[in-house]
Amino acid sequence: MQLSYIIWLFFGILISYNIKLYIDSQVQYEIKIDGDSISMNLLGKSIGNHGLEMACKQLQDYINVSKLEINFQLNGLTHIQTLLLTISRFKNLKELNLQLGNNPIQNTTASNVQALLIQLQNLESLYLGLDGLFTHQGRVQIIKSISEMKKVHTLQISLINTDLGDDKIDMLLSLAQMRQLKSLELILMGCSLTASSTKSLQTLLYKLPKLDNLVLNLYGNKIRQDGIDDLSAGLYHQRQVKGLEIELYFNNITSNGTETLMSVTGQMINLTKLHIGLEFNYIEDQGAKHIAQALTNLQNLNDLSINVASKNFGFLGYESILLAIEKIPYLNSLKLIIGVNKCGPRGADLLKKVLFKHDKLKTLILDYTENYIGDAGASFIGEGLLSQRKLEFLKLNLNFNSITDRGALDIVKSIHTLKHQPKHIDLRLSQNKISDRASKEILRYISNITQGIELFEFELLGTALTNATRDDLISTYRNLKNFEFIVDTIPPSYWDEQ
Repeated sequence: MQLSYIIWLFFGILISYNIKLYIDSQVQYEIKIDGDSISMNLLGKSIGNHGLEMACKQLQDYINVSKLEINFQLNGLTHIQTLLLTISRFKNLKELNLQLGNNPIQNTTASNVQALLIQLQNLESLYLGLDGLFTHQGRVQIIKSISEMKKVHTLQISLINTDLGDDKIDMLLSLAQMRQLKSLELILMGCSLTASSTKSLQTLLYKLPKLDNLVLNLYGNKIRQDGIDDLSAGLYHQRQVKGLEIELYFNNITSNGTETLMSVTGQMINLTKLHIGLEFNYIEDQGAKHIAQALTNLQNLNDLSINVASKNFGFLGYESILLAIEKIPYLNSLKLIIGVNKCGPRGADLLKKVLFKHDKLKTLILDYTENYIGDAGASFIGEGLLSQRKLEFLKLNLNFNSITDRGALDIVKSIHTLKHQPKHIDLRLSQNKISDRASKEILRYISNITQGIELFEFELLGTALTNATRDDLISTYRNLKNFEFIVDTIPPSYWDEQ
């Protein structure tokens, strides 16, 4: 009986050990080590607490780390004390990027995060993601600890989907104590901010030291006209900034609000970087003209991003923005998101002229979704691309544009003909009328391009391809080096209805 018990106990231990080995083998790590810099990205891997313990063991030997980047969002974590303890041992840490959001971490852990920050007194750059974590009181404790860090000059705090409505946003006011701060990024997406909430932002911007870089992501709130007035009044006290990024997607902003915001922005004559996001507001043609007016004053810009995708302004607003961009002396990065405003082939022709003027771009991102530019417009954009001499990154989204074979081939041929091929290309031609024959020719051109670049991404969804052609393309190109693509078909009756 005793022997039988021992045998069963042995098998039980053996099975448990093998189960542990199997679980360990399922946790996939993406760890990059470069000298005293470590990056670990486990976004959405669902490793759980056991996987976190294993990850921490991977880090224990690197006590001289000066830069640490860890992304553990969406991983089912409830206990992170081991991680926090591991980080606390890095006494030489100067830059920490710690993303913990969207995990069911216990509220009591906020005090542990606070304790960690108190220990990291040599930190100079902090990027902290707390999306949806802890109680309000716990967040107050953490923000207070951050405000007392004497060497941090670069700060990013992400609080996505955290309720900061009413006076809860006041917890950020303590950041004004950081007199050494040079760069501040607040990611406050979906935080229930209203017009009254922006008074606290106004106060914070007024009390902060003079910054070099400012990022405010207020995506998906409802600050409206009064909120824009308060925000703009706060920005007035930071007119010296060199880099400004403001994301105001879906905030019920009108042309009047745009005028207030851009009148202050136009006074920031030191700006070299401007990213402005007003997608799906109510800015209309007049609001676009206010954007254009501000751009005429910003002659030092070299990095410009404008997102005004909206159905409530048309060609006149689009034209004013493009003409203003054309007059900027020099740009090396341009991002235009001008979707769903039906600028048509005339708009694409204007874009061509802008590209002729700014022919030394290193980064070019164009999103012209649902603008009905047709084959003529695609050809204009292709001609504009041919003028580029220094591109390193190209992203072109021409989905839903009534493009047929001729226009699609003109675009691809232009990219193929570029004398200086970008290292990374992202091309999207979905929901256009591209046939079997043209799709095969497009893929042949792309296969030649991929031989000399790092990555080509291609999307061809909802076109007029037959199933046989789709399968042939997947079979032929799925293993092509440096190439990622997605393709499917739709019923022929779809195009008959268009």
